[in-house]
Amino acid sequence: MDSTMERSSNIIDLPNEVLVDILSRLAVQHVHQLQAVSKLWLRTISSPHFRRLYNKKSLNRPRARVVQVSDYKHSPSGMEMISRTISISTMDLAVDNNEIQKDFSFEDIIAPEHSFFIFSNLIIFNHKVCNPTTKEIKGLPISSYPSVSFDVAYIPSNNTYKIVHLYGTKTGPNYNFNYGGSAVEFRFETLTLRDGGPIPSSWQSLAHQEWFSYKVHSTCVNNVIYWLVGRVDRMEKHIISMEIETEEFLSSVCCPKDPYYEEFPLIENGELADLNGKLCLAYQSEELSRIDLYVLKDHKKQEWVKEHIINFGIGSLFNVIGYVPLKGNNGEIMIDSGKQPLLYNIEEKRLRKLPRPKMKIHIGLYIDRCFNLGSARLSLQPRVDLLSEGDQL
Repeated sequence: MDSTMERSSNIIDLPNEVLVDILSRLAVQHVHQLQAVSKLWLRTISSPHFRRLYNKKSLNRPRARVVQVSDYKHSPSGMEMISRTISISTMDLAVDNNEIQKDFSFEDIIAPEHSFFIFSNLIIFNHKVCNPTTKEIKGLPISSYPSVSFDVAYIPSNNTYKIVHLYGTKTGPNYNFNYGGSAVEFRFETLTLRDGGPIPSSWQSLAHQEWFSYKVHSTCVNNVIYWLVGRVDRMEKHIISMEIETEEFLSSVCCPKDPYYEEFPLIENGELADLNGKLCLAYQSEELSRIDLYVLKDHKKQEWVKEHIINFGIGSLFNVIGYVPLKGNNGEIMIDSGKQPLLYNIEEKRLRKLPRPKMKIHIGLYIDRCFNLGSARLSLQPRVDLLSEGDQL
């Protein structure tokens, strides 16, 4: 037997626990390719146990997902944009010399509702959902109600995603549901995406309702979706939340108090973020040169603690994207300045610039995850030289 056959045989004959450990360390595109090695490897990679293990380990390997919009096409008159090119890229945040690596691109028809909603691994736009990991784009059922926003939560226990559609009973200018001070009834409906599909044909309405004037921001932390909302008539903002698995709504949470006027909550320039598994409210100073990060320590007591202050020295709007774990207890906070993404090292208290895209971007954190929107696996030809005799696919 030559050395090639010996190596092939050794690879195929690895104990299952060793094989699972090795495969769980690879990038997901390589895992998909290795499904074609043998029937054993296909069964191993397709098993719920492996997919849960892989998805859990991937939490410590986040990357940046960059969505760039370019190449607009116009109508024959040149007055109306009819389509655009969407480019999907990633950045590896674990290395110093980060580069934007283009994955794929596709053409998107411009529709009245063409906003992007970018989550850890999914992109929602024009009643479609895109899984950039598998390059799948699937249609979502059309809702009967005008959209305010979509939010997505990943449920690791059963490897599913849940999309929550927030809508109002009326529409205001630019879909902001602001009626000059009056509160509006908002409702919710959900859609569950399971590994392997198919996409459900209809939304499931929830009985719960909320009253507010407008939505500011939202995020998902530990299987709970939080919405920062406001009421113009009361000059206040508060946070509503829903436990994603049970679809039960929790008690509302007030925003942190203004450090200078303690009787008033912070109501301007605030947004929500997941900061290492804790709900964070990022408050930007009036001069737009500093971000104060408040962490919710106790939901029932509504106790907020200011944990970080990030000084930029320049006046600009910033968005907190999320938390990037590093070795030990250290970590970095990813921030989007609108023009260039940044990383703030918590321990060293310093900012690091990431590559600046050439065009308008939408950015979010991305985690390799074994999940398919459809039942079809990647159509790959098996490597014959790695197949043991009698184990051909």
